[in-house]
Amino acid sequence: MKTKTNLLSYFLSRSLFLGGGISILFLYCNKDAYLSIILGTLLGIGIIYIISKLRIKKTISLKSDIFTRVIYIIYLLFLIFILLTILATFLYSYFLPFTPSIISCLPIIILASLMNSKSIKKITYVAEILFSISLVLIFLKTSLLTNEFDFSNLLPIFSTSPSSIFKTSIIFAILSTTPFLTMIDEDIDFKGTAKYYLLSMLTIFIVVLSITVVLGEMVNIYSYPEYSVLRKISLFNFIENIENFISAGWFFDIFICLSIASLKLRETINVKKNIIPFIIIFIILVIVDKFIANNFYNSIAIYKMFPWIFATISTIILTITSIKKSRCKST
Repeated sequence: MKTKTNLLSYFLSRSLFLGGGISILFLYCNKDAYLSIILGTLLGIGIIYIISKLRIKKTISLKSDIFTRVIYIIYLLFLIFILLTILATFLYSYFLPFTPSIISCLPIIILASLMNSKSIKKITYVAEILFSISLVLIFLKTSLLTNEFDFSNLLPIFSTSPSSIFKTSIIFAILSTTPFLTMIDEDIDFKGTAKYYLLSMLTIFIVVLSITVVLGEMVNIYSYPEYSVLRKISLFNFIENIENFISAGWFFDIFICLSIASLKLRETINVKKNIIPFIIIFIILVIVDKFIANNFYNSIAIYKMFPWIFATISTIILTITSIKKSRCKST
């Protein structure tokens, strides 16, 4: 079952890149964003290795003291908040501009709450099905975009300063590995996780490279450049608007990550009924709907800050875990 559980890393590492994640890469690195992914992936592998080595076993619990538990709950709540922000702003911007986010996002949080009443194994079963569909959709949308490719848009290479590329690489590594902390108490291994992580990063690289060769210098104009590029697809020159179908893979990533975060929240606050995590997530959704989903300035501010907030929280959690493991070995 360990091998199958590793599959979840594919969805976790992609979950923060819809809209905000990819836009941040282009914001700091412009056309060289795809170069930052290469370095960022190497940094991400290093972070995953650290997480796997600090994995909490039965002898060390996140619930062992109130401080550790509070920090981990803050991490889970913030992760859920960002996932709902990404989902709500995307739906509001392109699908349902006249529908409150409470209504448009409600089906997904209901499904995620139902999933948190199961075990991580049950979520893995669902992920196995969505994994194949996700890969097919990525292959399909890349193939259908080839007519729009203009590789001259990649030139000149290294038009961004090395410091910007390095900064963007760090942000990329943070965004692609932060959701892995939801699995810090699960039986996963580094090699299996790294395999799916690399596959996931390859798909992100293909998406970013495709956006760049299609849009060129205009990559910074769109808040959701990946969806804007898909609007250019026309199947057989007469079937249009298929971007709504082939963009479904992004919803898979958010759904799986939200389900795992909801499950871990229920386990950490130590409640048996999944209605309590649902109420908490619903309250977060109400906040997102009221202050962020239809407010461009608030959403942009959050997109610029959230990688560094994640970096801070993740560092605290990993430090605490490292100290706990050291004490456990010394006793």
